[in-house]
Amino acid sequence: MSDYFDAFEMSPVPPPGPDAVPPEPFRGIYGMPAFATIPTSDLAASVDFWTRGLGFFELFSIPGRLVHLRRWAFQDVLLVTAGSVPEQAPAMSVSFACVLSQVDSLVAACRALRPDSVDGPRDTP
Repeated sequence: MSDYFDAFEMSPVPPPGPDAVPPEPFRGIYGMPAFATIPTSDLAASVDFWTRGLGFFELFSIPGRLVHLRRWAFQDVLLVTAGSVPEQAPAMSVSFACVLSQVDSLVAACRALRPDSVDGPRDTP
């Protein structure tokens, strides 16, 4: 017997499939169980990429210091101003769910803003 179980009813992410429909952006307030904090030397440009390229929206900001972005429930990102950012990005990644019908438009939007920002899409297990 496994301790793991199907809990899609708790998740904002729909069960995978070719006809999956994305949920609406979530504008409610909750305690964030996890989030990424991403330093940037150009807060405005980063907000522009995350909103126009990746479909996030600005939930909250402290002008010039921090912007809290969100897409679906539990897809939270904090962009914070940094004096400098290393030229070589750290060996890490941030992933977020989308549905199949969104992939092409996300890739196109990201490439329109920053042509070298997208690698793929590619199938993953």
